[in-house]
Amino acid sequence: MNKVLFVAPTKYNYPINEDLKSKFIILSEICKPFIFAFSDKKKTTTVGNTKFIFHKKLENRLLNYLKIIYLFVFSVPKTVKQHHIDIVCLQDPVTSYFAIKSLKLRNSNVKIVLESHGDFIETIALEKKLLIPAIYKKLFKLFSSYSIKNADQIRSISSFTEEQVKAYGYKGSFVRFPAWINLDKFLVAKSIRDANDYFKIIFVGSVTDRKNPKLVVRAISKIDSEISLEIIGPTPNKTYLNELKESISNSQHKENIFLSPFIEVDELIQKYSSANLFILPSKSEGLGRVVIEAQATACPVLISSNTGAVDLIIDYETGYIFENDNLEDLKDKIKNIIDNQQHSVQVGLNGKSFVAQNHTIENFKFGYKKLFDLVS
Repeated sequence: MNKVLFVAPTKYNYPINEDLKSKFIILSEICKPFIFAFSDKKKTTTVGNTKFIFHKKLENRLLNYLKIIYLFVFSVPKTVKQHHIDIVCLQDPVTSYFAIKSLKLRNSNVKIVLESHGDFIETIALEKKLLIPAIYKKLFKLFSSYSIKNADQIRSISSFTEEQVKAYGYKGSFVRFPAWINLDKFLVAKSIRDANDYFKIIFVGSVTDRKNPKLVVRAISKIDSEISLEIIGPTPNKTYLNELKESISNSQHKENIFLSPFIEVDELIQKYSSANLFILPSKSEGLGRVVIEAQATACPVLISSNTGAVDLIIDYETGYIFENDNLEDLKDKIKNIIDNQQHSVQVGLNGKSFVAQNHTIENFKFGYKKLFDLVS
């Protein structure tokens, strides 16, 4: 059985939650997992057959990024050697550069799997405050190009992410499967939509320019129907948050637009189950797991055309699609859905059936098995 080191600049909560434990219990059936990631404190722990190596995430963004570079250059190769790792699985083509370059310079024979989860250039450009964005983007493209060209195999989560990787000259094959989602709780959730006094719309995600919730506020402001909107998610960009609040204050529906912080899974399921429509308005998105979650509860979904979630949608059958960042098209689609709610209920049920058949734990496990078999 291959020893696989999963490396990511991701921050995990500690203690490790049950959902994350379940993920690596599944993966431990096909490999021996080692997790190299970040948390609130430095910690090494073992859960079942999975070893977690956590490094402390720093609050200062620049210092934390420098720490990631240092750890990827020195600690990742050390971990590979210490634990006799067979495969290194890296999530982000930008930061992966430092680990891959360091491993190559050390003539390591370890196999490199690169995972493309999203728009790795635009995500940074749209969500982070960069002093000179053009220079950063050029550097990120150079880093990503090196990572992609030196990977033994690439995993994608959608056709959208595959096209991004191909733009860097990648000619190899992809293994495509979505991110880990345990849908058990979502699929058994009971609909409580009939109790709504308003047509209830929800948005779930970071309140940032890339995620684009302000577009939804502007769109519903052009519709005279009884509408409520709940925007659920963290607010890392205060400038954008203030712009959003201003749009809300100018909306005819301002009394029925609510901002909610991050919530736990059980409460989120209740939100999906009570909503008449979920909207993903992102300007760029690798997939959007929230779309799959919403579909699993039979909530109708309306998504931007510039997201990997278009792979999940047959327009007007398993969901709805609007033209990316097009205010009028979004407004028209919302109005059409409100005016044809009997049809949208069936679309929600079709979406639920689709994800129940295609986004199973077995498919997730098979995807990784195929990925590792190709490089072994």
